[in-house]
Amino acid sequence: MKKIFIVVFIFLIFIYLRITPIINQTVPYTYDQGRDFLKAEEIVRDKNIPFIGPTTGIQGVYHGAWWYYFLLVPYLLTSGWPKGFYYALFFLNTTANILFFIFLYRVFGYLPSLIFFMIVSISPYFIRNAFFVSNDMMAPIFVMLLMFSIYKIFESKEKKYLILTGLSLGFIFESEVAFGIFLIPVSILTLLIYKRDIVSKKILFFITGLILPMVPRLLFELKNGFMQSKALVLTFFQKKEAHPLLFGAVAEERFRTFVEYWNDLFFERNKTLSFTILAFVIIALFVLKKLKVEPVKRKFAYFFLTIIGILFIVSLFYRGNFFWGYYFQGAQYFYLILLIISVYGAVKLKKTLFLAYFLGFILFALNLVTVYRNFYNRKTSFLGLRADSEIVNYIYSNNVSRDFCLKIYTPPVFPFTYRYLIDYKNRNLKVKIPSDSFVNNKCWYIIDYDDYKERVSDWRKNNIPEKAKLIKMVNFENGTNVELWGIFDPNVP
Repeated sequence: MKKIFIVVFIFLIFIYLRITPIINQTVPYTYDQGRDFLKAEEIVRDKNIPFIGPTTGIQGVYHGAWWYYFLLVPYLLTSGWPKGFYYALFFLNTTANILFFIFLYRVFGYLPSLIFFMIVSISPYFIRNAFFVSNDMMAPIFVMLLMFSIYKIFESKEKKYLILTGLSLGFIFESEVAFGIFLIPVSILTLLIYKRDIVSKKILFFITGLILPMVPRLLFELKNGFMQSKALVLTFFQKKEAHPLLFGAVAEERFRTFVEYWNDLFFERNKTLSFTILAFVIIALFVLKKLKVEPVKRKFAYFFLTIIGILFIVSLFYRGNFFWGYYFQGAQYFYLILLIISVYGAVKLKKTLFLAYFLGFILFALNLVTVYRNFYNRKTSFLGLRADSEIVNYIYSNNVSRDFCLKIYTPPVFPFTYRYLIDYKNRNLKVKIPSDSFVNNKCWYIIDYDDYKERVSDWRKNNIPEKAKLIKMVNFENGTNVELWGIFDPNVP
């Protein structure tokens, strides 16, 4: 009964730390979210199903369309309610982590699985995964599926798990192209190292699973003369920079990045805690056999240790520093499984059992500290979805049931965030869509904060007529100005 109580308590903390930002609307709401929500709206409105998803950092290459298909579900269920997208990702992420916890419990027992849950519950990285509505947040979910599939291959050798392995890798690629480009060949190589007999005999099952998620992309490629494939090849074989980083500098930068992946796991990214636990894991991995860890579980640990090692080596061959800090979404789970197996080994050996319980106690205490801080920090920040929603509400509160003009400046140029909120109000509350031309000689302006003052100044010159006079200005907490400008005829008293 005590064990169940602890798990339920940690689960409540897990939920609380993720659901609170969604309820308060302090979740990220940026150019990307606005663009993707508008795409879901466009699919429903125009009945035009896309075969590619959002843009990547590689010109001419796109993420998979599955992200848009996912967004269609909350859009249809909630009539495009902005918070609905966040709740949908929260539900999917929570379900995936619970299922993975159950898998860990069945394979490794109570304490290792509980430690997994306690780390994920308060880790800044894993909390963010639950409400940062972006295509790359799907990758960690499929990383968990990949780990489950690999373990089952080691355990049962059934071909269905080879299909599932291919499927998970395919969906990781579709969710985050950069990660998939590196992870797919690395995973195949590692499978050949550890399970050559299965892969060589049943390779078609793996290939089938890998290709299925890519069907929309392949259809797009066939229709457009393999446009993305050509762009990808050009990216890797184009002329290099005149002064590329030296190999030593690249290795040092990559090493720091991979260490940060490990730090992401822990409370406030505390380096003392993370490096202490890292030392424990390194020692445990060297003595897994002495810790009486079964061969299947040892191979499972070494498989993902090999994955991390080869990913690091492969990353050294691309000298650009463009995406390493945030594009390997989900790689943190590889580290986490090594910790879980290390704890499992400590539990198996009575001499080291106290270490596992001590770690559990520390993590439980940190869960209490985290929820205490969060609960008593009552101030709700004016940012993200909350800020943009209140600004749009303010505009409409001053323009009830009448035509009006609205011009918007946002640093990324395209005001997708505001546009989606306005469209939502128009569809569900039947309010008017504003004009971009002066109405009754007046126009409202939303001008977001921008560090580059010259861009704001240039935009003002191009969008506010010289004869216009400022009638009203409201400055919001996030630095956004809402202004009302009017043009007055000097000949009229």
